[in-house]
Amino acid sequence: MIAKRRGPFRLPRRALLLWRVRVTLCALPAPVLVALFFADSSVWRRVLSGVWIAAYLFFFLFFYPVMYRKLSFASNGHSFVVHCGVFYNRIKAMEIRNIQHVTCTASPLEKAMGLCTLFVWGAGGLIRVPSMDAGDARALSGGWGARL
Repeated sequence: MIAKRRGPFRLPRRALLLWRVRVTLCALPAPVLVALFFADSSVWRRVLSGVWIAAYLFFFLFFYPVMYRKLSFASNGHSFVVHCGVFYNRIKAMEIRNIQHVTCTASPLEKAMGLCTLFVWGAGGLIRVPSMDAGDARALSGGWGARL
């Protein structure tokens, strides 16, 4: 369980799979729309097809794998820290005593994969950890609940 360990922790491999499934599902309507609206213009059809293929490959092969590698979180007795960022490094931290509310939400696809998104509201901001293991998120937020 995560409450007994200190960290830093990484997301499960299923998180990367979830993000790739999402980008694939979002990319599927693009070729249909291009074929529907630009059936007569072969130049526009080729240009727009190249654009959506490039965008899909960018997210599938670069953006999400880098985000997966760089996203980590840790919690000790005093603070909760998240390291994230794709093009730059960002560190979000919140003291446990400043946490006001913790919520775990999950889409149907996340539920099927045993994942959830953890939202930590506190004095001065919000920390969001996407696609955490649902059991770890509950254990982490439950450990804070005793201190809130």
